[in-house]
Amino acid sequence: MASAKGSAKRTDALTNRARILQAALTVFAEHGLDLEMNEVAALAKLGVGTLYGHFANREDLLRAILQSVVEDALAQLRAAQAPYAADPRAALQALMLAGIRLQEQYRPLSGVLRDPRLIKLMDPSYGQNVRIQFLEIPRDLLTRGMQMGIFRRDLDLNIIAVIMVGAFTSAIDLLDTYRSLDELAERLTHSLLLMLTGSVEP
Repeated sequence: MASAKGSAKRTDALTNRARILQAALTVFAEHGLDLEMNEVAALAKLGVGTLYGHFANREDLLRAILQSVVEDALAQLRAAQAPYAADPRAALQALMLAGIRLQEQYRPLSGVLRDPRLIKLMDPSYGQNVRIQFLEIPRDLLTRGMQMGIFRRDLDLNIIAVIMVGAFTSAIDLLDTYRSLDELAERLTHSLLLMLTGSVEP
């Protein structure tokens, strides 16, 4: 019985934390680093005491917001290309589409996530570790493509990985100029394939 109660409490705690982070993302998008803890608690429909039970102060909550966004983005990018391990071209298009969808998903946060004060709240190594994790995804894809003889073997993996990530992180500026996210992803993939293979033909 005690074990069941403990398990229920842990489930409630996880549910409350998820509700807090979802509410905090909404408030963060509107107010940035000036978000108020009371407003987050009200939007999450939880008591302020419950909020402070999860996050000691606003800085802790802001760190959790950034980590949540980063973890979600990495998970989506990895999952998108995973089914296409044997087809680097399809993996490339899936990665571009996932990256663009992330830009759309987090578009309301695009400004505040670039606030340099947010990075200062993190451990100094955090930003570098995040960059490494994001670049590993396209670098692994490129490596597979080169090993399979699909992508050129003279590619500079680090440079091309930066270009690929930059392609979808900058795509927010193009979201309103294409009929759909799929069309934008297709055009980006087409351009990248010309660079990676010298051709877009299968």
